[in-house]
Amino acid sequence: MSRKKIGAAVIAVVVLGLAFIFYSQMTPDEFAPADDEIALHIQFDTSEDIGLLVYDYRADGYESVGGTANADGSLIKRDSGIIVGLNKAELNASADVVDFSVRFRVITEYVAPNFENRYPDDITKYLEPIS
Repeated sequence: MSRKKIGAAVIAVVVLGLAFIFYSQMTPDEFAPADDEIALHIQFDTSEDIGLLVYDYRADGYESVGGTANADGSLIKRDSGIIVGLNKAELNASADVVDFSVRFRVITEYVAPNFENRYPDDITKYLEPIS
């Protein structure tokens, strides 16, 4: 290999290395909610993988439901973590501070999510509400 080819290869490696360093510095390590949003950091610690996580929440009397599941129908790993972001519109709130509570439902088997958020009782586990 000639010196020009070796020099070009070294320069390419240096440029790629610098690009990677720049990219890793610009990419945030952690989710940061927007100014009008709250983030729920949910860490699973269950004995088995689960099908869905449904959350019933209330903000200043407004009630709603959300949930998460793997799009491919696979189970959510028992030790994985997720972040749920809720903004003022989703909370139906105009104030910066709201009285907020959430109650999680763990659906132990995968079933297709539905708009009614109704799942069989024998595969549904309710957690205590959190305020």
